[in-house]
Amino acid sequence: MKQRRLVRALKARDEARRRKAASALLEVDDPRSLRRIQRLLEGRGHDEGYVLGFSGESSVADALAQRLADPDESVVVRAHAAEALGHLLQYQPVLAGIRTKIVAGLREPEPEIRFWCAFAAGVLDLQESRPQLERLREDEAHVEGWWTIGAEAEWALRCLDGEEDPPLPERDE
Repeated sequence: MKQRRLVRALKARDEARRRKAASALLEVDDPRSLRRIQRLLEGRGHDEGYVLGFSGESSVADALAQRLADPDESVVVRAHAAEALGHLLQYQPVLAGIRTKIVAGLREPEPEIRFWCAFAAGVLDLQESRPQLERLREDEAHVEGWWTIGAEAEWALRCLDGEEDPPLPERDE
């Protein structure tokens, strides 16, 4: 009964309510619920991708990569998909198609997408992203609540250089 209510909440207009419902469904550890969340992600305008990044279910990586690469998707959904991929695929092999989409995201016009793709490239050790990250060192665009893209690119390069857990830049005030 509770699961049905949570599944219905996934269609709510309120983003916080949807995210809370998706998180609760993931805690239930029910494959059917995970598939429902994934189906919503495959539709337009839903942001359950962020929650799926913490699910531990690498089977959702392709759906997240599709959201990231979809130019018709909202910036928020695309940025959350990039962040989710970074969390989800840490310490796992990352397939070429997903790697390509993350690296391509480093050239996006939207700062939030560049920022979270830099994060993903660093934590996933995407060495092929190095030229783009080097270029982004000069990117002074700020991501609200975080820091500049240049600072994030510098952090990602430290990861690529093998530094384990480099300190995060200071958050913008």
